[in-house]
Amino acid sequence: MLITKSQLVNKPAKLRPHIVILGAGASIAAFPKGDINGKKLPTMDNLIEMLDLEPILELGGIKNIRRNFEDIYGELHENDPSSPLLREIEKIVYAYFESLSLLAFPTMYDYLLLSLRPKDIVATFNWDPFLFDAWNRNKDKVPLPIILHLHGNVRVTHCPDHPVYGERGMYCPECDRDLIPSRLLYPIRIKNYANDLFIKTEWEILRKGLRQAMTLTIFGYGAPTTDKEAVDIMKSAWDKDNRFIERTEIIDIKDEDVLRAQWEPFIIRTYFDWSDNFYQSRIAKFPRRTCEALLDQTRYGLFVEENPFPFNAKFDELLSWIMPLVDAEDKMETIKI
Repeated sequence: MLITKSQLVNKPAKLRPHIVILGAGASIAAFPKGDINGKKLPTMDNLIEMLDLEPILELGGIKNIRRNFEDIYGELHENDPSSPLLREIEKIVYAYFESLSLLAFPTMYDYLLLSLRPKDIVATFNWDPFLFDAWNRNKDKVPLPIILHLHGNVRVTHCPDHPVYGERGMYCPECDRDLIPSRLLYPIRIKNYANDLFIKTEWEILRKGLRQAMTLTIFGYGAPTTDKEAVDIMKSAWDKDNRFIERTEIIDIKDEDVLRAQWEPFIIRTYFDWSDNFYQSRIAKFPRRTCEALLDQTRYGLFVEENPFPFNAKFDELLSWIMPLVDAEDKMETIKI
């Protein structure tokens, strides 16, 4: 039995969410040549060199600066949380990421967002503005997924006293104060997300989404030891032992066997997919219908014809292609799975 492209497009259902977790590898894969001006995205391993932080660290008496940036930041924070050196480093890091600008043509992040629906969530650990900017330029054209910033973001501002956030220049409707930038840097040994209202709220939304999720995609996130608290939160919310047909997909350039072992606590039975390329992922093969395709394949044992986006298209071509899927979403049946 075959589910055709036409059937997939025209019979969406109100299924549970698809959750996507983004790490640094996702942004690097999406912008391999950097932003519109060629400014590259640093990682925690090369950030000190790329942002020219060596002179500042040497003046601050830091030894062995050829280390992971989070290790050094954590050491500085433990020595003196109010250090002027810390404030200077935070200022430089924030300014660099804030200066990055999205490419003018559709990027991988545009495709990612357009491939999901308002019931879905894309949660990022990244500081760069690309996911937010891609969401912002598409939000009035097509219904998009929720986006969450689990470690803060240079584009996102918030109220320190109320669960309100937005862009720079906006104010809180509760207290009429300007929204403030979200925090980016946390000492690696004290990543207590509950201490920051903005971060706490983002994690609460993700927890709820993971509990309900039908599909989980982890894209370019390596679950470093510095993020043990984050992985533990996700593992608890995913609750593998009480799931049956849910699917986990990893998009990463690492070897499949390595990734399968690394993410075993999130894999339900044999329902695991791996790709080293976003455009070969389930999201790209079944845009806006990932959960419908999963249901047909696992519960009903049907072959589902792929319906990939027209890649390398312009925005007007993408919108023209996607509108039949969006129109069909207004007439959905509710299916409880």
